[in-house]
Amino acid sequence: MKMLITGMNTNQCTEDFFLRQQLKVVPSHYSLLRSLRDMGHEVEQRVVTIGEDLAKYDEVFVFIHNPSGFAGYVYNALYAISQRPNCILLMDDWQTDSIYEGLLALQEGDHKLFRKYVVEGHANIPEDFMKYADFYRDALAIIQSKTNRMLLSAFAGGDLSKLITYPSDKLYSYNPNPYHLNRQADVAVSPQDKRREMSFASLVQGKTKKWLKAQKVPNDFEIKFYGSRKDGQDRLTEDQMVNTYAQQWVALMPGYFHAGSGWWRARPLQCADVGTIVIGDFDEMMNLYGDEALASLKASDLEGRDHIELAAIAKAQRDALYAKHPLDKQTQRNELDKVLNGQR
Repeated sequence: MKMLITGMNTNQCTEDFFLRQQLKVVPSHYSLLRSLRDMGHEVEQRVVTIGEDLAKYDEVFVFIHNPSGFAGYVYNALYAISQRPNCILLMDDWQTDSIYEGLLALQEGDHKLFRKYVVEGHANIPEDFMKYADFYRDALAIIQSKTNRMLLSAFAGGDLSKLITYPSDKLYSYNPNPYHLNRQADVAVSPQDKRREMSFASLVQGKTKKWLKAQKVPNDFEIKFYGSRKDGQDRLTEDQMVNTYAQQWVALMPGYFHAGSGWWRARPLQCADVGTIVIGDFDEMMNLYGDEALASLKASDLEGRDHIELAAIAKAQRDALYAKHPLDKQTQRNELDKVLNGQR
């Protein structure tokens, strides 16, 4: 089949755009694109031109995004949805609640739909884009109706209703890992040489202070913070971050509001492959490992553990992750087949 992947920001609309970004974080649609192509489909990933005919595509995937979050192709994507009302909707950011609510807030009136901030954030709209206003309104009504198939990147076994209130027969998920660019460390560090450090890499540290405090990080470990420019912290590229994981014993990974949903993150596999322990929210860890002892692990539990004991915990997590979520490309293809064959 001939397919189109498009969206509301540059990353969603551009194949391998992460290579041009500062942190070079590989998005989930890297895997989506490659999996669909491996299934024999002809797939484009690009910006939709307002006014173009999209009838040549057998299937259209449209990523949605909060219009307040540097989304320069909102009108383009809304036009695509209006032309392909049976399209598959997707989200690629963990803030799923604010994405959906922020987008539907445009329905409050033209003062919201065409507010200056949103319009001026667009670089690829025709001068007469306002003549398509009814198409944008139609698209918002389609999104609000919750009748489209919704595809989310999530590990199998999670509760997708925690991500969004949506009809269960329209919600689908896939684990991107089998076709993902799973970054590997460039450094090899023996357990004896790993640093007794815990990395805390987050761009929303203000929302996770309570979680971090509850971890009661022991005195024989040092916390290394990454991601917050205003606090003078390092912001490393994704490959640099993987090398950092390889040299430290622990990665602290606070849960999102939808912990237990299965929401996909690349970090657990990255840490598993370099022998680093992940500590996170119990519900999320249970979805990853399926083991209560591993899922309930807190930073304080590692106090006084030597490198042999720490290596054993890291190996147990790795073995559990690979057993519960194997890198099986056929499994990912099957997951995508479900949404492609789902009720429209």
